[in-house]
Amino acid sequence: MNKVNPNDVAKWFCSKNIIENQNSEDGNMKLQKLLFFAQLIYMEKHNGETMFDERFNAFKNGMVLERIRKEYKNNYKQFIVNVNDLTFDEEILESLKLTVNIFGDASAQELSELSHEFDGWNKYFKKSTTTLGRYIKKLSIVPYDEIRKELYKIKKVLDAYEVTSKFNYNGAEDY
Repeated sequence: MNKVNPNDVAKWFCSKNIIENQNSEDGNMKLQKLLFFAQLIYMEKHNGETMFDERFNAFKNGMVLERIRKEYKNNYKQFIVNVNDLTFDEEILESLKLTVNIFGDASAQELSELSHEFDGWNKYFKKSTTTLGRYIKKLSIVPYDEIRKELYKIKKVLDAYEVTSKFNYNGAEDY
């Protein structure tokens, strides 16, 4: 079982310089979406197994690991490390690299919108929002069984990435 601390995954993403305005709400939002998509990619590639056990909350701007969101907001500097200080097995590292290659250039807002395409987010965000507009955080926790139902969506993304990565910049196949 390849379990990793999601804090280490967050630090790895921060070390890649792909999060614009890192010490900001937008930076936190992009980090959260990268964590979500990395988990999805890992799950798709490993028969629904998770990379880490921590569950996501369905927030207004998409899926969030609440503990990491708070830590990043309150102590951003702990996420700035030398990438060489982090070690992951090859299967996890492959999922992290794919996440950067596929989603790294997207903005926080674009990734937020992409995460809204998942029914699990929609279902649990609605479930956690009362008719008076109040948000009940404990009702926003999305079970991994809900996420597994939609792994076919990330599979389509991975398949498209695989096809396009076989072509170099001028359209000729790389052999």
